[in-house]
Amino acid sequence: MLGSQVASGAVAADLVIQGGNLALSTSGLYGTDFGLSVGDVTRQNADGTTSTIRIGRLGFANGRLNELCLSVQQQVLGAWFTIYVTGGDGNASTWEVVTENVELDISSASGALDMDGVVKIGLPGHDVTTVKDGSGAYIPNPLRVPAGKHRAGIDATYAEFRQVRGTIGVMSIPQPFQLPNLRVRIEPGQSTCAAPVPPVGNP
Repeated sequence: MLGSQVASGAVAADLVIQGGNLALSTSGLYGTDFGLSVGDVTRQNADGTTSTIRIGRLGFANGRLNELCLSVQQQVLGAWFTIYVTGGDGNASTWEVVTENVELDISSASGALDMDGVVKIGLPGHDVTTVKDGSGAYIPNPLRVPAGKHRAGIDATYAEFRQVRGTIGVMSIPQPFQLPNLRVRIEPGQSTCAAPVPPVGNP
């Protein structure tokens, strides 16, 4: 589920967290060059066939999180366990998790969203921009939205989510990032991340 090198709270390699039904909880998520649209993913079915489903895909170039919890339930030999990945400093005012080039595939989510700067709603999804290349130019279609499918998108200079809970398929951060007090733990039973507390202030 989680592959990375961890030292002093810094994840020094690319981070990819994936699973069929990951629960996400964070007090706050703030990002610059925010983009959101609808993408496609291929899923393996129980009978060995594959199918394509639509998911919400969001990304941003630089951002901060205020506490982070991911959880997934697994069954082993008939017994259920919950795996948790957590990080943060326990202070709702610090926005301590520093990230770059984040991408999330979302099945469902709830929380409050505020956008600022230049905000475009309803533009074609393949025209949404988030990250830049080495020359400073925006990378075309970073969310990999199929062109010609009439999928709308949202593009904003800044976006801030508060008290976010959701279900994600993939969380990808292809750059180093700071995650204080990173912990992975396993508990018996079927449970999930606690509801996020309200953040204090802005990043």
